[in-house]
Amino acid sequence: MLRFETILIAGALLLPCGVVSAQPPPSGDVTVTSDFFPNRSRTGELRARVFAEEVLNPTPRLLITLSGFVEGLLARRAGQPAPAHTWVRDAILRVVDASLDYKRPRFDLLAGVTRVAWGRLDELQPTDVINPLDASRFFFDSRSDARLPVALVRVRGYLSERASLEGIYVPFFRRGRFDQLDEPTSPFNIESGFAPDTVACLAIGCPTLLPVVIERREPSRSFGNAQGGARFNATTGRVDWSLGAYRGFEPFGFGAVGTPAPSPAFRPIDVVHPRFTMVGGDFETVRGQWGLRGELAAFVDDNFQGSALRIVKGSSVDAGFGVDRKAGDYRISATALFHREAYNEVLSSALGADRSRADISLILSGDRSFARERYGLRTFGVYNASESSGFLRATATAKIRDNVGLEGSGGWFVGDGRDIVGRFGDSDFLYARLKYYF
Repeated sequence: MLRFETILIAGALLLPCGVVSAQPPPSGDVTVTSDFFPNRSRTGELRARVFAEEVLNPTPRLLITLSGFVEGLLARRAGQPAPAHTWVRDAILRVVDASLDYKRPRFDLLAGVTRVAWGRLDELQPTDVINPLDASRFFFDSRSDARLPVALVRVRGYLSERASLEGIYVPFFRRGRFDQLDEPTSPFNIESGFAPDTVACLAIGCPTLLPVVIERREPSRSFGNAQGGARFNATTGRVDWSLGAYRGFEPFGFGAVGTPAPSPAFRPIDVVHPRFTMVGGDFETVRGQWGLRGELAAFVDDNFQGSALRIVKGSSVDAGFGVDRKAGDYRISATALFHREAYNEVLSSALGADRSRADISLILSGDRSFARERYGLRTFGVYNASESSGFLRATATAKIRDNVGLEGSGGWFVGDGRDIVGRFGDSDFLYARLKYYF
């Protein structure tokens, strides 16, 4: 993958020379982040990142977007699988966008490595299933920063001024990441939980003295393993709405007991990515000073992590309603999200054996600017009463100069549970970030 991304980024640097003779230099930023995890044996990190983007418009009908970044890590991390207080280093080169967008009056075509967002709710968007997420960027920053680009082709036809139909084809699978920098030792990596304890190991019949090896089994690059879906978008009166369906692979893996060799020297655990099917819809409208949003996603073919390292099939539904309002220097948003799971067989957990479960999450976010937008405060919080878990992030920003910014942020996790937030219960963090724009 590194070779493919290197070619794309090299193209981002060379293509402008052949397309436009007097093109300004790429825009971007340089970011240095220092973060600290007090609950992870005082884990500390230093991350440095250089991002560059070039947007070309060689003809009125063609838009070319090329962007990527290089990022490095120096960290003192603790936890599995690394021993306590281990120094780690890593560096990556990644494509963020390398796409062509061709527009005609009745249709447009988007092709390349890029991101496409579905859904309208704030941060927790149930129908946003095309791009996998980077968990570290989701908690550090936001969902939009966390989306990982995938190779795709999108064709969108305009049926009228108020209706369009789009189809998306994703030929290659790309998994979600807990962290793109040295993922095995990352404080956000919860895959180490797949390693069974003594009780679970005895339940599946493996010798407890046998070392555990996790083997990742991703869908191969073949025509049969493609992903895709379709979406109908329309405007009725003052309401924007859409209906869509998508068939893909679970971006984050599930642990299952692997098949050992005839004379095994270890007990394998396979991390696999089964198929899912989602149908859903959303809407958005404005009433006076308030924006109203709703979203529904029914995963008619879903997967769940059962006890003793087995995958349980079933279905789930996510339904949410949100409101937001902007008044002067303030913007507030509130969302209630209902989630229900139903299992085809009994799913056992520390809370007992269940055929289904349901919960409601409350999401609040706010933005406030000061001194003519020189300073800012952003807050985001989610709380799940059923699981007694929650997450709160507050980020303060200051514009030191027109092209230099300083950020300070803290993330606090409350409790633990089976929801998306509760699984990261011991990952509280603080960070300071200096950003230079060019």
